[in-house]
Amino acid sequence: MRLNALACAMTAAAWLYGCGRAQPPPYAEQVFLEGDAYQRGYQHGRLLESKIRSLYTMLLETNLMPYLNREQADIMSFLVNYQQPEYQNGQFSYRMMLESGQHLLETLEREYPQLVDEMRGIADGAGVPFEQILIMNTFVDTMLAFRSVTFFIRQLQSPRIEQMEILAALDSDGIDNNGDGSVDDGADSIAMSDRGGQWHAGYQPRPYAQFVEVPPEAAFRFLFYDPPGIGGFGGPDDEPKEGDVQGMDPESVRIQLDGELFLASDPEIETELSGENGEYLEVVFKPPVPLEPASVHTLVVSAHNRSKIVTPPPEHPRVMRDERIVFTTAGYGLAANAVKNVGTWDERSTPSALVFGLKGQATADRSPLLAHHFVLLDANIVHKHTVLFHHRTESGREFAVIGWAGLLWGFSGMNEDGLSIAFNPSDTLDNPLAGQVRKDLMYAKLLLEGIPMGMQLRLALERASSVEEAIELMRTWPATFGWNMVLADAQGDLRALERDSNILSDSDGGFIEIEPGSTAASAGPADLRLGMHFSVNVPDIDTQLLIFDVQPQSWWSSFWYRSLRTVYLLDRRMMAGYGSFTADNVVKLLKDAQLTGSPESMNAVVFEPARRVLHYAMGTVPAPEGDFVTYSLGGGE
Repeated sequence: MRLNALACAMTAAAWLYGCGRAQPPPYAEQVFLEGDAYQRGYQHGRLLESKIRSLYTMLLETNLMPYLNREQADIMSFLVNYQQPEYQNGQFSYRMMLESGQHLLETLEREYPQLVDEMRGIADGAGVPFEQILIMNTFVDTMLAFRSVTFFIRQLQSPRIEQMEILAALDSDGIDNNGDGSVDDGADSIAMSDRGGQWHAGYQPRPYAQFVEVPPEAAFRFLFYDPPGIGGFGGPDDEPKEGDVQGMDPESVRIQLDGELFLASDPEIETELSGENGEYLEVVFKPPVPLEPASVHTLVVSAHNRSKIVTPPPEHPRVMRDERIVFTTAGYGLAANAVKNVGTWDERSTPSALVFGLKGQATADRSPLLAHHFVLLDANIVHKHTVLFHHRTESGREFAVIGWAGLLWGFSGMNEDGLSIAFNPSDTLDNPLAGQVRKDLMYAKLLLEGIPMGMQLRLALERASSVEEAIELMRTWPATFGWNMVLADAQGDLRALERDSNILSDSDGGFIEIEPGSTAASAGPADLRLGMHFSVNVPDIDTQLLIFDVQPQSWWSSFWYRSLRTVYLLDRRMMAGYGSFTADNVVKLLKDAQLTGSPESMNAVVFEPARRVLHYAMGTVPAPEGDFVTYSLGGGE
């Protein structure tokens, strides 16, 4: 199905309902907007009034806000401003998001008033309060930064793996078994960490193998540690939450070896508590049969402590993040950093968002392609509100973004010159909310700073004609969070960006530019691919905040292992088709369930910058399972 935007009826209503044979999926719409910023916003609001009201009510009021209110107890134990009466009785998340949006609004009114005018137009057209539209257009950036802060607070108090050891003789095999650069040094059987710049004994999450050339009959030893509950910033006398006690629960241990799950009650697992409060737990895991030699194997390890925390309900312990550990058995032959942490496909692995670009020798006709599958939060709601917005402005470039009713931006888009941009979030504590906690400690307010990334995409599409121009513009705009972005243009330029808020004033400015052929962010010489983790910006942050250990994303992000698996599988798929990729082939690739089969899938898009054509799938879950609709900005049919 094909729909040329310039050949359709010239009224907004006609664009809403489409023309010719091309019809979007049932829940997806195409909306053409023209005029100044307020006029386009007003058209948007009038045409999509019911969906705007529905999305705000269903996603924010009845889903996200109640969920975020559950985090208030942890937040207000650290940040005293949120103990005030105005944040109680279910008002915490609404006020926090509104105050953060209003803080951003001050910058937008001063520097980009046209974006504010467009939001006011949406509010007036839909007949809803402006503050609701403001929250809708800023909540994603605020929510992601807030989520990182709450995950950090949770991680400070949750169990973790302190040590890992292979119970087998490895010190005379002539191999660097643990990837620390040393051979037969007496510590080859011990997991090593290079956090801080020097190797030392200790478990560290890795994007590659933890051990290599392990004897098939080996056993595995883990030492877990459960830190004490933390009352807040006030000091050691602050009381932890009710029911928050220190001590590991031996019965909670679960270890999955490849596709087989073992519980603490199984004979293959032995446990022993130690420490004054049972805060240390030693676990020895002996597989029931020798492992297949010359193979890659995966362990997924989890446990929780003895806490019975009552707020938020239901009663629950503190649970560690599942740790995925990859190792090889004797005869495999590769060094640790050459074995990627892909893990085992068990039909329960949920892919992360992905974005990738191809050019030159990677494509069949050497023309550039950009592809995006966006995953974050659908909740069986968001896909029912999807919209392709096509803007014809009075002064800037014509452009289209893939978005949602009520939002003036999307996570991907293309302009009339073929400039195409797509981005994903990347968890980081290098964000403005964490920066305010670092600066003001217990008196901090969770107020976002910078230009929301979706608005940066909008501004770049309006003002830039090439990747180079877009990057130079974005270099001047502060980031609200961690972001991974790939950009492509009609001339064949292809680049990626990894960004954070640079709260520690690092020399890279929190703005890392990546060229095709990167050893960390490419499968081959003419592509770039990113997920929801940093590939080059490593570590994103690593510092101390008073007594607190502020760790890189790899230590705590719930997306990190999912993202590693997604991009490493994508590497394999891309290399298998290198040199033959067309838009149709990329669409087929995006239909691979191991890459895109997520219940939180929100949209999928393939851009052809040289033809000014895009192909989108949205309105179904997972989005790529639906039909891809072809849409042209008028330059390539």
